[in-house]
Amino acid sequence: MRKMLSIFALLFTIQTYCQNIFDEKYNGCDTEYFKTESDTTSVEMASDFVKTLSSNFDDETVKKIRGILSLQIIVGTDGKSCLLSLDNETNIETSKLAIKSIIDKNLLWEKPKEKVSVVVATKFYGNAVEVKRLGISKEKGFHELTN
Repeated sequence: MRKMLSIFALLFTIQTYCQNIFDEKYNGCDTEYFKTESDTTSVEMASDFVKTLSSNFDDETVKKIRGILSLQIIVGTDGKSCLLSLDNETNIETSKLAIKSIIDKNLLWEKPKEKVSVVVATKFYGNAVEVKRLGISKEKGFHELTN
């Protein structure tokens, strides 16, 4: 019985951990059941991603930000976003970006048939920004989605 409880606790921990792709985690998302994009994009943005960030970052951040910001976003069946986890490799501290609030309040998607986890990697070069959608699968690991 004790061994069974230990196995259950281990499986629960693994399942909970696997829901968050990145180390910086956020609460408040409905993570009961969702799919993760693997080979193709399964939901399209209804908002312009770069415009959503730039219009909500303060002017100082827009001018100075450099590096890569990777976001794991849960898209609900209502098309609303919920930031679940992130990896911040930029020169701006996460706390100064207010990224959870920006994504949850402003980034909208076409309504999917079911909840989906989307990974968006954004590289800030100064005057240019590059955005890529990433999928994850057993066969390919993390990889860029082309459609």
